[in-house]
Amino acid sequence: MMRFVCVNVNQQNNLRFIMNTFDVIVIGGGPAGLVSALLMARSGKKVAILDKPAQVNEKVGESMPAATNRLLRKLDLPLLNHRQHSAIAGSESYWAGRYEQQDFINHLQGCDWRLDRMQFEADLLHLAKDSGIPFVLDRLSNLYKKDHGWELETDEKRSLHADFIIDASGRSGVLSRHLSLEKEKGEPLVALWTSIDIDRDCYQSMTSNTLIESQEHGWWYAARLPSQKLLVIFHTSASLAGNITKHPRHWLDELSQTHVLSKHLPLERFIHSKLQANNARSNRLTTPYGDSWAACGDAAVSFDPLSSQGIYNAIATAAMLHKALIGNDRQNALTQYGKILENVAHIYKQKRQQYYQQAYEHHQTDFWKAHL
Repeated sequence: MMRFVCVNVNQQNNLRFIMNTFDVIVIGGGPAGLVSALLMARSGKKVAILDKPAQVNEKVGESMPAATNRLLRKLDLPLLNHRQHSAIAGSESYWAGRYEQQDFINHLQGCDWRLDRMQFEADLLHLAKDSGIPFVLDRLSNLYKKDHGWELETDEKRSLHADFIIDASGRSGVLSRHLSLEKEKGEPLVALWTSIDIDRDCYQSMTSNTLIESQEHGWWYAARLPSQKLLVIFHTSASLAGNITKHPRHWLDELSQTHVLSKHLPLERFIHSKLQANNARSNRLTTPYGDSWAACGDAAVSFDPLSSQGIYNAIATAAMLHKALIGNDRQNALTQYGKILENVAHIYKQKRQQYYQQAYEHHQTDFWKAHL
C-alpha cells in the first residue's frame, strides 16, 4: 500500500527554504574553495559550494613548495605522492643576463613538487563529495544582505540563504565585484601558454628542473608535467599579448631567442600548438573580510606566477580563515587574519621587486619599468 504525504503551499515554501539554507556558502570550487568547504564541514557547519566551472582539460599553476605535505598532513588532506605527481630536482634560470642553477636535493625540506593539477583538484573534489558537501553548479547573479545573513540569486534563478559567505573564486573575485570592494592591483600581466604531449623517451630525456628566463618584454617559464606534457609560458604585457595572439608565430620567435629554454626544448614541436591566455596580474583586497563574509586564496591576495605560491597560498589561507571563523572571538581573529595577509603581500612585493629591478637594470625596457 502506498502512502501519500500531503504538503500545503506554506510547508513547501518552508521546506524549500530549509533545503537552500546554509551556515556557509563557498563561492568557487578550486583548491581554496574545496579546502574551505571541507574544513568548515568538519567543524559541523552546513556548507555548500557555489561554482560553475568551465570545461577545461588542463590548468596552469602546478608548482608547490616542499613544505606542502606538512601543511596537507596538518589539515588531514591527501598527501602528494610520486605516483601521481613528481619532484622538482631544481631550477635553471637566465635572469637579467645571469645564469644560475639550483639543486633542491640539498634543501632542508626536500624537493618542491610538480603537480598533476587536474588530478590534484579531482582528489579534493572527490573528498568534498564524499563528505556530503552539496555543489550548486551555477553562477552568482545577485546577492542581498539581510538581518540574518545573505540572500543569493543565481543565473538559473536559484535562491540560496547563507549566514556567511567565503569568496574563493580566484582572481575573478566574484564577491568583491558584487560588493565593489577596493583592490590594490599590480601592473597588467598576461600569461600566454601552451602545452604539448611528448613521448616517454622525450619526457625521460628532458630535465626535471624548472626553467626560467627573462627577456626584454617579459619572462619565460617551462617545465615537464607529470601528465607527460611539456608546458611553456610567456609572461608579458597586455598589449604585447594581444599582438602575439593575433600573430602566434611571434611567441615561438621570442622563445627561439632564449638562452636556456631554447637549448632544452624541442622548439619544432610548438609550431602548430595553440596558445591560451590567463590573467597573471597580482592583486590584493584592501580588506579581505567584512560583515558576514571573507575571502581566501587568489580572491584575497594573488601573486605574480614568479613566486610559485598560488596553490599553496590558496590552501594556507583557506586554513587560516577556517581557524578565524570557528574561534570564540571571530572579529578579532578576522582582524589578525587580515594583518597576516597584508604582511604576506608585503614580503612578496619586496622579493618580487628585487627580481624585477634586476631585470630592468639589465634589459632597460618599458615592460620592466612599468612593473617596478
